[in-house]
Amino acid sequence: MGDKSLGDGIAEGLREVLAWKRGETALEVVNVAPLAPARIKAIRRKAAKSTREFEAMFGIAAATMNNWEQGRRSPDPAARLLLKAIEADPAFVARVARSG
Repeated sequence: MGDKSLGDGIAEGLREVLAWKRGETALEVVNVAPLAPARIKAIRRKAAKSTREFEAMFGIAAATMNNWEQGRRSPDPAARLLLKAIEADPAFVARVARSG
């Protein structure tokens, strides 16, 4: 925040929200494309034979993986990032996960 105090930053943010509510300004929007269920399943299959094995390797619950793979739920931004890291290098992420 540079030389602003925390309180000044919060006050500025609240002024921006009020201006947006009054229709005086537009807020920046970032759209993040969700991972398709088929891609999530491909990531899991690249790293593990089953959702239970994937859970043991990376700590993502098998039920959660099943929901993502079936399209019933979507991973949040942190989970999307983890899945993309697993997709890029599953062995590295597994080593990091085991290292505690």
